[in-house]
Amino acid sequence: MNLEREAMKGRLAGLKEQRSKLRLKAEGDCLAIRTGLNTALIDIDDLEIPMVAEQMDQLTIAWGELQAVNIQIARLEKELG
Repeated sequence: MNLEREAMKGRLAGLKEQRSKLRLKAEGDCLAIRTGLNTALIDIDDLEIPMVAEQMDQLTIAWGELQAVNIQIARLEKELG
């Protein structure tokens, strides 16, 4: 039983590290999207929409992965009490 708890704690630590990395990735994607759409710096005719769309796709993937990790973290935290 104690060995299972330790394994769960290890899994929880790994998931929290994964969550931190996903948050950083999502923040970077948001910054790139915001910069790519900044019409104060870039003329509307020169916006690189395909590149920004790709970064939005990457943000969507990271957000989905983050939601899944958060669910797993909540479940493990509940189990560990």
